[in-house]
Amino acid sequence: MPTSVRRNLRRNCLAGAAFVLSFAAGPALAQSFDCAKAATQAEKTICASSGLRSVDEQLAQTYADLLGYSAPGDRDSTQKAQAAWLAQRDKACADKAKANVCAATYDRRTEELVEALRTAQKRIGAIVAGIPKDPKGAATALARYEGAAAKAWLAYLYHSGTVAVPDRQGEVRRLVAEVVDTGLPKNDPYLLEEVKNLGEIADGPTENMLMFLRHVLSLTDLEAPCFLFTKHGQTAFEAFGPFWGSTRDATPEVCHDVKSVYDLPEWKKLATHLDPAIAPALDERGSIRIGYERQFMIDALQASLVPSTLLEAPHSAEARKMAEARTKAVAAFHAWKDFDLWPESEVKAAKAALPFAIAATSKLYREKFGLAANIADQAARAAGDRFIASRLSLLMPDD
Repeated sequence: MPTSVRRNLRRNCLAGAAFVLSFAAGPALAQSFDCAKAATQAEKTICASSGLRSVDEQLAQTYADLLGYSAPGDRDSTQKAQAAWLAQRDKACADKAKANVCAATYDRRTEELVEALRTAQKRIGAIVAGIPKDPKGAATALARYEGAAAKAWLAYLYHSGTVAVPDRQGEVRRLVAEVVDTGLPKNDPYLLEEVKNLGEIADGPTENMLMFLRHVLSLTDLEAPCFLFTKHGQTAFEAFGPFWGSTRDATPEVCHDVKSVYDLPEWKKLATHLDPAIAPALDERGSIRIGYERQFMIDALQASLVPSTLLEAPHSAEARKMAEARTKAVAAFHAWKDFDLWPESEVKAAKAALPFAIAATSKLYREKFGLAANIADQAARAAGDRFIASRLSLLMPDD
């Protein structure tokens, strides 16, 4: 059911003004100029068009992101290339009557920067992937980068004790402050409020650190690797679950190198009797649909990667609320009577298919994960509850 959704790197993160670029030592950031004081003809052309101001913002932000994801040795060449492009831009945008030529110049450069940013992020992703084998080496490599994601990962390594440093809380506090001050988009009040609500992360619980990491990664093309979930279990699954109502429910992607339990033939058969009923309801959810798909993804990952955690009590208030909703949805499944929404024949077929899916899952849990028979049975039933509840909730009235 869930599909991978890639973040559009050409995002409009800063609104209300056009931007030029500063080439001071260290990472160059987008600097606003006052359109009321536009001096060059290129500036006047950009300021005269809301479309050009928008693409200028997007390009400037992508460029700033690229510098943050670039190692020190790469930043100088990136800055020189941008300076050369600015000279070309000034020529292309000099004639106000040819705004289309100016826009085309921006489009070409933005495509170049987006591709370079993807490549740079892959390097960060490769460093993060090496954390389980060599956390100290990964920390050393991450410390060379100025971007928010690298600093958030460093904060996680220090906070979790994976890498020991003097004054652990002080280092975490410094890194978090730098991310908040310079690494988060200032025009996203929801994100800023969510981060603020986490409180003091440096001496806070693991779930707050993981949630902070999730917020930062949601602004990138990076994924949450499997080791976060195998190491932190239920806490990580909660932190990387849906926000409900935010388009950032699509990001970050979670590790996808795990074969889903729900790909077993028995679950596929059950889905044929349930999915046609929920498909219209899913389409009607609008942006909330992303939250449901996120929950499908997290449930599948948890049931497939660390199934024993399905038996853990929820940690957060939101997770406890969701657990209560699952209980209601499962009860509704067994007592279903609204055959206008879900035909009776399909309901009966789904109920008949569920025990076979649970039995196949319990067998897998015993053989692959070495769970004791009683624990495997309980975890398999919990996996069934997740599968049924997250989908059937689409057909149930909102509380």
